[in-house]
Amino acid sequence: MRDGRQRLNRNVIVATARRIAEADGLDALTLRRVGHELSTGQASLYRHITDRHELLELLADDVARDLPRLPTEGDARQRLLTLWRAAHDYLARHRWAVRIIADGDIEAPSAVGFARTALAALVTAGCPEPQALRGYRALWHLLLGHLLNAHPLGHHLDEHHVEAHVAFTADDPGAEFEWAMTRLVDGILRTPS
Repeated sequence: MRDGRQRLNRNVIVATARRIAEADGLDALTLRRVGHELSTGQASLYRHITDRHELLELLADDVARDLPRLPTEGDARQRLLTLWRAAHDYLARHRWAVRIIADGDIEAPSAVGFARTALAALVTAGCPEPQALRGYRALWHLLLGHLLNAHPLGHHLDEHHVEAHVAFTADDPGAEFEWAMTRLVDGILRTPS
């Protein structure tokens, strides 16, 4: 370490990029900004990563590594519900990562463990194997939709379209997700093969 700087490598680059994304969001994440934070130029970064797309892949994989594990307590249905609620809560703390995931062209090899666990949990809870992949995708899309759409109504409705006595608020987005997720899981588990 010369001049008190860290030795530049992929791990340092990813950790710095993650700090930027956590603090200022994905739009603030540029290779120029990462280089600036590391007191180096973009050219030095290219010795370790190809481009911003690869950096996003590394970031997505870094976040996926910490996706929740299947709980050991409770019946199979409850463990499934707890797993998905934990995934919601974890990704809600890293909303910038949700945008990378939802874009769909980034692969995160570390996410495979979560997918396998979630598929197995569906089967254990009673979902027929041929339907488990569809159930997993439905739950994943529900999760991403809840995290991407922060508007309490999901869209704008003016007072003329909503009766005054109906309270459309999402004071607890996790509870909103849990309500929808529970109904989706119950529907998936009731669906005949």
